Amino acid sequence: MRVSVAEDAGGTARPGPIDYRSVAADPADLVTVAGTDGVYRYVSGASRRLFGWEPADLVGHQEDYFVHPHDLQGFHVARSALTTTDCVTTSYRFLCRNRSTCWTETTSRLVRVNDQDLVVSSVHDTSERHLNTSRLERQAFTDPLTGVANRPVLMDRLQRAILRLDRNDGVLAVLYLDLDRFKVVNDSLGHRVGDAVLLQMAERLLRHLRPTDTLARLGGDEFVIVAEGLPNEFEAVELGRRIIEACREPFQVAEEEFNCTVSVGIVCTRDSQRGSDDLLGEADLALYRAKDHGRDRSEIFDEDLRAKAVGRLVTEQMLRQALTEGNVVVEYQPIVDLSTGRTVAAEALVRVRDPLRGMQQPDSFMEVAEETGLLIEMDGRVLADAVAQESGWQLRLPAAHFEVAINVTARHLADSGFQKAVINQLDRHGVDPGDLQIEVTERVLLEASNSAITGLRDLRLAGVQVGLDDFGTGYSSLAYLRQFPLDFIKIDRSFLRELEAEEDGRAVVGAIIDLAHALHLTVVAEGVETEGQRRILRDLGCDRAQGFLFGASGTPEAIDRLVMAGSGVP
Repeated sequence: MRVSVAEDAGGTARPGPIDYRSVAADPADLVTVAGTDGVYRYVSGASRRLFGWEPADLVGHQEDYFVHPHDLQGFHVARSALTTTDCVTTSYRFLCRNRSTCWTETTSRLVRVNDQDLVVSSVHDTSERHLNTSRLERQAFTDPLTGVANRPVLMDRLQRAILRLDRNDGVLAVLYLDLDRFKVVNDSLGHRVGDAVLLQMAERLLRHLRPTDTLARLGGDEFVIVAEGLPNEFEAVELGRRIIEACREPFQVAEEEFNCTVSVGIVCTRDSQRGSDDLLGEADLALYRAKDHGRDRSEIFDEDLRAKAVGRLVTEQMLRQALTEGNVVVEYQPIVDLSTGRTVAAEALVRVRDPLRGMQQPDSFMEVAEETGLLIEMDGRVLADAVAQESGWQLRLPAAHFEVAINVTARHLADSGFQKAVINQLDRHGVDPGDLQIEVTERVLLEASNSAITGLRDLRLAGVQVGLDDFGTGYSSLAYLRQFPLDFIKIDRSFLRELEAEEDGRAVVGAIIDLAHALHLTVVAEGVETEGQRRILRDLGCDRAQGFLFGASGTPEAIDRLVMAGSGVP
């Protein structure tokens, strides 16, 4: 490259002809020539298009006058490394005439001309590339909806905070929180409103955090806060209280107000040997306890919850072993027609045979099975066993019309293959869809997605009977009778406790039966244990019943004997 320098009329040195193609990698780049004092001697016309400056606005000024203050140090380091043999490339923000900034990549070389050292530079505008890079970084490290940290960033910062416990005084707190019944907002008002509520929630949470705290969204309505350096555990509880108070204020979306409370689980530690997954899991357990105790509150992880966590691990291992070794057992409890006394159906109930503790009832493992996802496999086995047994009953008891009922959990109903699995089992064993009953609780319907509800309705259209289990124990059971096309309801056993002793209890049960019959629903009473309860239910017009009076759950052969005996009482 040849560079010549001449004097203009004012005595200012300016270069003569320059071979720009050898200076700039892109003809559209800005080309500048400066002295070793950093003063521009020449600026090409590209400055006008790229940065809004006329060349004359720059000539005579220091180069670093147009460099963003935060990038000055890197700029000067690059200038000090210039030689006559090697190019030096640096990235910095160039100050534009309209006071905005443009990211640039500048390649410079020291050139000796007429015993003068000149800095010849090619300045390339990289703003678009930098914007794309920043966008990718945000996508990789932040939640796209709220802009707070995502799970990978959370786990990294939590692990670093744990390691700093050895060097710092204070307590590390992890707060796990989510909105109570947020699914109702999404399902009833739409995801647009739900997203707006989540965005407002993130903004409220950030207002109550210190700059050193981390807020992350794990997905859905689940958020986690990592607060390190707290003086004691009380400060963590106080932070949880402030968050709960802040979220009690109505959320404003499109001139409408929505009330959503929040539940918080808290775990605190001073131990640098703890694992980040362990702390997050313990905070999650505390969150579940807050929800179990009524929601809109916080709970702190303690030794009772720690013992519960250990028990959950033992239960999970038992379930996995039972599924592998064939120790998942399906028992059947008889359902009796109260008008005839005949056993007309059976409910399939899952049990787990533990080699150490014997037969385990659902209360001891159902929650763990649901959380770990093992419940889907267990429900699948119950479905297969129940349909196969129904086929056998049809062959062995051709004179008796007999039905089998299975319970469907929210996890199983949400499984995309659930509907197909039911139809496949019915076709495989040649069972009439009308002989299969599917029981769901109000909680299952509340948590089910729209697609899951559609699948349930499709099964009913195919002939499968659908019923509401534990009727009367939820918040809006009557609404579900209108909202969903059902074939039967099962009155919860809690209504039968005072059936013989109180007239009010009898009146309530009678009202439920009358309402169900008005909607053309069959009524089944659960938990019948005495002859008096059976007599009252029959007088009130209840259609069917099950309970220990008619037999506990047992083998299919026990059901055979009841049906053949022609009576519901063994």
